[in-house]
Amino acid sequence: MLTKQSIVNLIKEKGSVTGKDISDQFSVSRTYVNKLVKELREDGMIVLVGKTNNAKYVLASDETRAKKFIRSITLHLKNLDLHEDLIFKRIEKETGIFINIEDSVYRILQYSFTEMLNNAIDHSHSAEIIVTCRRSDSAINFAVRDYGIGIFNNVQEKFRLAGTMAAIQEILKGKTTTAPTEHSGQGIFFTSKMADVFVIDSFDKRLTVNNLLPDIFITDRKSLKGTRISFTIQIGSKRSIKSIFDNYSGGEEDDYEFNRTRITVKLYQFGDNLLSRSEAKRVTVNLENFKEVELDFSDVHSIGQAFADEIFRVWQNRHPDIKLIPTNTDENVDFMIRRVL
Repeated sequence: MLTKQSIVNLIKEKGSVTGKDISDQFSVSRTYVNKLVKELREDGMIVLVGKTNNAKYVLASDETRAKKFIRSITLHLKNLDLHEDLIFKRIEKETGIFINIEDSVYRILQYSFTEMLNNAIDHSHSAEIIVTCRRSDSAINFAVRDYGIGIFNNVQEKFRLAGTMAAIQEILKGKTTTAPTEHSGQGIFFTSKMADVFVIDSFDKRLTVNNLLPDIFITDRKSLKGTRISFTIQIGSKRSIKSIFDNYSGGEEDDYEFNRTRITVKLYQFGDNLLSRSEAKRVTVNLENFKEVELDFSDVHSIGQAFADEIFRVWQNRHPDIKLIPTNTDENVDFMIRRVL
């Protein structure tokens, strides 16, 4: 008689089995086998790994054997009636990449992958999207590649910004979206905070958010049509979705609304001086959406009076309820801020 325990015993004996193996061993229908293995999977006793036509069941506790089935996957997807959650489930079912990882890491991967694939589906205008996912001994990485308009170009055009650097700055703020009726603009921001390393490549720029350092880098690259987003997290990461959201959300009185952000002004990417009101106005675009803003002046050696006045007097007076927090100022920058105040 076939029972769930007899299936577990068979897997212990053979190491791994297919649905057909179970059916043949006990001379029962595949329908009955599928019912029992579904219950065992839901109980967390066994996992299904491998492609559908060669999928095998292994014990969830047998991590060494399960790892033999873990592999990378590349999917070439037509951008037509795609559902990001179904693609994530397909990767989970066909590869075993997410076997025996902490639930907090799994939830981060699920959130980040579906957000990034959804962005490509809705924003890229690309006919094809390529998804890759792989696991090493220590980390899991996924990448989403499209051949569309390019994320930096899209933001620059929609908000009529001066250039790619201004578009990158807007993306880092966290509430920028080119489709406000469908998206909040928070997906990339929060995904970049959840990764160990998060990279956006588009046309001639690469944005790297390295949360292990932590630091942000903007570099030139060989031109890449469209956008490629890469996300890497250590399997043993202690991050959680809740901790990330809590860092950038108000308290209960604000209904935990996303209302804080950190603006990283890395002027070695632009030069080492911020002088004009126009530069200041580019920094403050969309900041009215937040209640608390940290302005990081690392590597900025001097700012002009016009720049400081526009942000810390003119803009602040227009938005008295928003808290501006300048950090990492040297004595030159600090002097100019104090002077306009």
